Amino acid sequence: MPLEKTLQELNKNSKRHSHLCAYMVLYNSLGAEDKKALDNAWAKNFPTSVIVRALRQEGHKTSTDSVGSHRRGECKCPKN
Repeated sequence: MPLEKTLQELNKNSKRHSHLCAYMVLYNSLGAEDKKALDNAWAKNFPTSVIVRALRQEGHKTSTDSVGSHRRGECKCPKN
């Protein structure tokens, strides 16, 4: 199969239909206590790398890119 066709097929099958970024999907899946811990980390301006490492250590799949994009307001979440 030509690469172009493969890329198109994979892209078509991997589209997410959420209006939220990956970080917010993860955040919304957390319990109240974990959400509060993340809110406190953001308020205390913890480095993105620390937040990502903590989330991963707790078994959550995330990336520095998704957390950083959300932090900078460059993600696909609705803007105020």
